[in-house]
Amino acid sequence: MKLSRFRIAQFRQFRDAIEIDGLAPGLNLFTGPNETGKSTIVTALRAAFFERYRSNSAEDFRPWGDGAAAPSVTLDFEHGGEQYQLLKSFLGKKRCELQIGGAGRSPRRLDGAEAEDHLAMLLGFQHANKGASKAEHWGIPGLLWMAQGTAQDVREPLAHATGHLRSVLGSAVSDVASSHGDDIIARVESARGELLTARSGKPTGGYQLALDKRDQLAAAATQVAAEIEEYRHKVDDLARLRQAHDADEAQPPWLDAREQERAAARRLEEIQEIERTLGEQRVRVAQIEERTTLLRAQIEGYAKDARTAETRRVALAEARQAHEAAVAGVAPWRLRLDETTRQHEAASIGAQRARLRERRTSLDREHAALQAGVQAATQTLAAAQDEQARQQDHERRAAALRITEQDLAALREQARLQRELELRLSAVATRLEFALEAGQVIEIDGSTVQGSGERQLAKATALTLPGVGRLTITPGGADLTALRRQADEAGERLSSLLQSLDLASLDAAEARARECRSALDEAKVAAATLKGLAPQGLDALRSQLARDEARLREVEQVRVQLVQQGSDTEKQAEESGPGGESTHARTDKQIEARPATQAGAADAPVLSAQEAESRLAALERSLKQIGADLHKAQLAASDSQARVDAAQREHDAAQAALSAPGRAEKEMASRQSLDDTLAEAASARARVQSLLAQVEQARPDILKQDLERYRRSAEQLEQAFHQRRDALMRLDVELQAAGARGLEERQAEITRDLAQARRHAQELTQRAEALDRLLTLLRDKRAALTAQLQAPLRQHLQRYVQLLFPQGQVDLDTDLMPGTLARAGAAGLEAARFEELSFGAREQLGVISRLAYADLLLEAGRPTLIILDDALVHSDDQRLAQMKRVLFDAATRHQVLLFTCHPANWRDMGVAPRALEGLRTRA
Repeated sequence: MKLSRFRIAQFRQFRDAIEIDGLAPGLNLFTGPNETGKSTIVTALRAAFFERYRSNSAEDFRPWGDGAAAPSVTLDFEHGGEQYQLLKSFLGKKRCELQIGGAGRSPRRLDGAEAEDHLAMLLGFQHANKGASKAEHWGIPGLLWMAQGTAQDVREPLAHATGHLRSVLGSAVSDVASSHGDDIIARVESARGELLTARSGKPTGGYQLALDKRDQLAAAATQVAAEIEEYRHKVDDLARLRQAHDADEAQPPWLDAREQERAAARRLEEIQEIERTLGEQRVRVAQIEERTTLLRAQIEGYAKDARTAETRRVALAEARQAHEAAVAGVAPWRLRLDETTRQHEAASIGAQRARLRERRTSLDREHAALQAGVQAATQTLAAAQDEQARQQDHERRAAALRITEQDLAALREQARLQRELELRLSAVATRLEFALEAGQVIEIDGSTVQGSGERQLAKATALTLPGVGRLTITPGGADLTALRRQADEAGERLSSLLQSLDLASLDAAEARARECRSALDEAKVAAATLKGLAPQGLDALRSQLARDEARLREVEQVRVQLVQQGSDTEKQAEESGPGGESTHARTDKQIEARPATQAGAADAPVLSAQEAESRLAALERSLKQIGADLHKAQLAASDSQARVDAAQREHDAAQAALSAPGRAEKEMASRQSLDDTLAEAASARARVQSLLAQVEQARPDILKQDLERYRRSAEQLEQAFHQRRDALMRLDVELQAAGARGLEERQAEITRDLAQARRHAQELTQRAEALDRLLTLLRDKRAALTAQLQAPLRQHLQRYVQLLFPQGQVDLDTDLMPGTLARAGAAGLEAARFEELSFGAREQLGVISRLAYADLLLEAGRPTLIILDDALVHSDDQRLAQMKRVLFDAATRHQVLLFTCHPANWRDMGVAPRALEGLRTRA
């Protein structure tokens, strides 16, 4: 079975339809995070096959909060060379259609319950008699379609599909279970059950009572023999204990241990005194070393003062050189600042002139553009008004010719129905052919005919033969009258629809619809042209034209004002200045009076306003930068002077420290004290080494152990003496009591009863072993036959197990369920039942088992489709890699739909993943 397309609409979270086509015959990988619809797709596929389309339990399929939705699923699939299309809709629009065939073959169509029953028989499942479909109804698909978190649960879905699998294996399995051999096995099991338990094979009933009696008597005989033996041992123990007690009483052994304990204590006290002296000497050594460290630090301080004085002298010289260089760097920056200031004043005058020229030029360009814009807008407004009139004419024409698509579809449907009924009527009507000789006539329903021809009789017709009589021909077929009635009714409905629309025929309706569409198209063209001419509408175009005309008038006024302003400015410039000299003339003289390096600027070409503004802005930035650089140079000179002053103070302080009175005498005294302290430290270390050697040689830790050992030995020896004395008294009393119980007479009675019990238990044991052996032989025989019948399934299962567990073996029980798995482990071959495996291993073996069932079904020509919804999420990287090999191998024979929220884990499957989020967006 191969799915090629499915479409899901108004189903749970798919409020809008989602359609997926182009499904591969092998592996198909669907990815998406949680809540994107993976499980919903699986549920929709189950509903399409398992749920009755009239079931009221489909309420759960509706999208939440949408009570009017009608969930529907459409599937296209192929099986056995046949093409199938299934459409199933629930709740509001309940329907089920199954179309079989196509592609050059006449299709066959099944509806309702007939289609559902055909699918159940094809795929191997059954429908619920009432209510929602459940797992026990799902059969083969329930076994091969693994929902999220259920791959490890094999037994229940297998139990619901066992009948289908056994039908594939052959009827022999059922024969083994139902043959008269089971009667023999049942009788043997019953007889064995009277003596042994069914599960563990342990004794029960009378057999258990006989064994219990035998064991009780054997235990009693053993106890009496033990009591007799114990009595004899106690006599021997009494003599041995009495001899040892007399020896210890004559010479107590614990006295020597007490003396050794006291000697060890005295030696330990001597060593502890030496350890105390050693500790005092170590403290003395630490004190001397601390004084030595202080004297060395003091001598190092004197040497450091001399080095510091030399460093301060060198630093003072360097600070004076740096100050002289900083003072020399201030003057050039002052000269550059003065020159740049003069250039900035000249650039400011030029920028004022350029701005006035630029303003007048800009107004001239705007005036010309406004004049052209007003002219173009006037023409565009006229064209837009013409197109608006065209659009309105076409819309009025389309409204007069309008015919709705619903009316047109109804006319087409009625015409199609009438033609179909006429064709069907023609197919079942009786055909009357006639060929009359010249001059001969007959009457058909009162109408005279002659010559040759043909009539189709769809009702009872009278045929009159002149000179012969009348024949009545009644066409056969139970549907003929009904077809004629339906054809007449269809014709009447078509005429009624045409009359209500004021139309003569369907062709007239089609012509009117074409004319209406043409008018609408012309109106759309006019509307598009109008949109291009006036995107914001005619009112906006009129408003824009009014604004442009008003702006044109404003520009003309400003131009007049600028001309007047320029004349006034030039006149004021000529009248200003001493002696009638203009401002420009004075500026030119000032420029000529500048140094020769700046005179060339006056001869430069006239600059635009933007260029003048850029030059002015550049000079302003230069002024700021030069001012900042001058400030930095001044700060550097000030900082260098401060460093010179600080270096001078530090140099004076260092020289004062070297010249302090008594400094040389103090340094000499410190060196002498250091020599004395070093000699004292060497003497103290030698004393510590001597004491440490004495302590290590004496081993005080061993002395403590000797002291504890001698103490415990003395206590143990003394305690043992007292315990032996108590034991002597206790044994003496017990022996006196045992001699009065008659142990040997009791032993003889128990021996006699035990022999009888053993003979009875032996008889029952032989019977139980014989029955158990017979039952084992019968079961082994049936298991061998069952294994022979299960060989094809075991072969498929073993193929996959070898891919997951190299050299692994797995067996099947009588229910075709995976049993014990044997595989290589750290300690050799390890075996465990399916239920004892880890969750991840059970999930992997569950997937493998279903693939083996699918191979078996495929060989028998049964449809297979494998669905895995977020399976194998509990597999580690190594196992997952092996399971990918298993799935890829299975996909070469079966179609597999794999849904996952971990796309990175399945990149190496050789197929392009389909992201559900992208599919929903396209749908």
